[in-house]
Amino acid sequence: MPTSATSFSTGLVLCATSFSLGVLYSNWGYDYYTLWTSGPTADAFARSLQHYQTWASMPAFLYHVHHFIMGLGILGLLIKLYKPSESNKLFDGGSMFLYILGIAIYLTNLRQGAEAVLTRQWGDVDEHTGINVIAASQVFIVFTLLGVAGLQLGQYWAEWENARIVARAAAEEQKEKEQEKKSK
Repeated sequence: MPTSATSFSTGLVLCATSFSLGVLYSNWGYDYYTLWTSGPTADAFARSLQHYQTWASMPAFLYHVHHFIMGLGILGLLIKLYKPSESNKLFDGGSMFLYILGIAIYLTNLRQGAEAVLTRQWGDVDEHTGINVIAASQVFIVFTLLGVAGLQLGQYWAEWENARIVARAAAEEQKEKEQEKKSK
């Protein structure tokens, strides 16, 4: 039996996505002043740098909690793809792609950026650009996660609409059968 949009696995995906969006939202107060304002000040970059240094030096188990929750999202998507219906193939396949893309950006840009924040070794860019790369990477992750949530909600709507159409067709068919019986 295919897994529907109202299943426990969909809950895993949406909860993991929501949790990760919340983690990223907590950084927005610092990213706003460096990425979204015209002419960011040196003070804004200093606050952002200090925030990311604190973030990068958190105890490892806090990262692992987030990694575990990201893993639950992957588990939910894998469960949904186990015996796929057409809906699962389209919506959950797209969700899996976006979710994995978000994790790849997290591992390549945010985790590497956290290391750069601590060592102050920014590679080929200056410190301000490095901080903005971290901020922009989070924006990309937000877009991927919102895409996952949108696809999951779209799948729910598509299944709901399909069930409504099937129920209406069945009711009309039943009505026609009753009318045939009455006319005989």
